[in-house]
Amino acid sequence: RYFFLSMAQAAPHGTHLAQRSARLMHPRNPYKDQPPDFAALARFDPDFARHVRPGRPGGGASLDWSAPDAAVALTRALLWQHFGLRWRLPAGHLCPPVPSRINYLLWLEDLLRLRPSPRADEQAPPPPLVLDIGTGASAIYPLLGSALLGWRFIASEIDEAAAEAARANVALNGLDDEICVRFTGGGGGGGEGGGE
Repeated sequence: RYFFLSMAQAAPHGTHLAQRSARLMHPRNPYKDQPPDFAALARFDPDFARHVRPGRPGGGASLDWSAPDAAVALTRALLWQHFGLRWRLPAGHLCPPVPSRINYLLWLEDLLRLRPSPRADEQAPPPPLVLDIGTGASAIYPLLGSALLGWRFIASEIDEAAAEAARANVALNGLDDEICVRFTGGGGGGGEGGGE
């Protein structure tokens, strides 16, 4: 298994590493100045609570990073409690760090804001339609982009099992009209899967 989690989530607030991570975060990222509160998350999520260790006096709770499923439980808790997104990840798939994924979406939003504004006599453009190449089983960018920014997505994936898991995550949140997951594997240059 391979799990990746940003250092901002792992470092206690106030440490040099946490401060450096906060400087690298997008100014509108909700985790920039407020890293996830493990103790607060644990109070509402028994699965996540299994991985939380009580803090030392004057310090916050910490996560048992030795447990392979701790990162998955953290991501699931953050997505549900902070964004109202239900999420599952099959074993053996990449677990995305929520704060850094939000960063990328906000940076993309900044780039889109550089487009000229419509004139007074023009209609506002529709929400962006984003192509997520290699969405993975998590479909993290489409889920967060839809929930946070109201964007629509076409999410492509060459691994059939990952595409099915991504579709399940989209359906779990009732976002089938905003997010289309397409299996693009199957040889012959892709596209033969054609699933929507």
